[in-house]
Amino acid sequence: MSDAALDPALRRTLLLARDKRERRGGSGDAQVVVADLRPDEALALDGLLSVSRRKSVLPGETLRVALSTFEAALSECGFDPRGEYERIGGRPLRDLPAERAVRQELRGEFRAWLDAHTVLRTRPALAEWFGRAVSQGRVHADMRALVQQALDVLASLPAAEPVQRTVVAATLLDGDPHALDVGTPLHTLTVSLLAVAADLDQDMPARNVWAGWNVLVDPISSNVAVLNLPLFGDGLVAELVRVSHGKHLVLTYGQLSASDLSWPPGLRCFSCENPSVLIAAERALGEACPPLICTSGRPSDAVRLLFSSIHRAGGQIQHHGDYDEAGVQILRDLEARYGATPWRFSADSLRGALSQLGHASASPPPATLEDAVQELSTTLPEELLLADLLSDLSAA
Repeated sequence: MSDAALDPALRRTLLLARDKRERRGGSGDAQVVVADLRPDEALALDGLLSVSRRKSVLPGETLRVALSTFEAALSECGFDPRGEYERIGGRPLRDLPAERAVRQELRGEFRAWLDAHTVLRTRPALAEWFGRAVSQGRVHADMRALVQQALDVLASLPAAEPVQRTVVAATLLDGDPHALDVGTPLHTLTVSLLAVAADLDQDMPARNVWAGWNVLVDPISSNVAVLNLPLFGDGLVAELVRVSHGKHLVLTYGQLSASDLSWPPGLRCFSCENPSVLIAAERALGEACPPLICTSGRPSDAVRLLFSSIHRAGGQIQHHGDYDEAGVQILRDLEARYGATPWRFSADSLRGALSQLGHASASPPPATLEDAVQELSTTLPEELLLADLLSDLSAA
């Protein structure tokens, strides 16, 4: 019989049978249950199963038939069950038990490979970490090539002399200097392994983890824009901020990390999310502006190094950002890490800003900044609030 001769009313039964066949594999049997049969389904099934079933199939009842019986009936009518399953499902038929067996075999081979790996045999802490990661599914057999690369990097460290991370990548990873760039799966895995091997805090910044293995991360691309920082001392950064007083200055991570950052007691500085706020403050206030730091979105390593130094010295950071989800996340991060406080950046402040701009506020007013931001139909950027921010800076 041709495909066109197969009654379309069998579609639901075929889908149920296909699901059972995939679950049972090539030779297993199961019961196919088709509930609340429609009249056209009952008629089609009654005709298909008439040879093997004495009782008529009636509309409204629940049909229970062995998968093997159903497939035998299809074959007797000239239809290949597998072909029909693939046609009705629009994809190749799977054998789930066989797939599970293959995965189990691959997991076993992967675990054996890990257990025999020289780096893990000589570093019990790493072996223990991999044991947990594999059990939890965070590391699996499909990642073997990635794991091998990470272990190759680990085996080459610590470097005898300070070396750039890009040089490590180019030397060990097929000449690709960007293979260990931040955000790649290899970078994430490698940093985790380096932290475990050195017994470092897993929350430690990646740059610091690399430094512990004598690997330098690009000291130039990570930077921070500042205005009127009141640094003491004779170091390079202190000299730069002195000669740039009243004008914005961009400091790199390399400059900050190589300098002794010394702050006056009782330091109070302001932080903004967008460079436009800092430039507006420079133009409006110049040397009269209090210390102002720009995170330029989510804080870079350079921003974090600067904030950490201020926080350790007992300084106070007041932060303002865009009224959107990312802006609130940045504030909460700065609060948790550096004891920062909001600068005109709260649910009440947002309501006031909306009123000034002629926009309606949610009623009843949201209790938290997170809730208030969720009520916004669009982002409220810092640039629309410059007048109030500059007034605060002037008063400070």
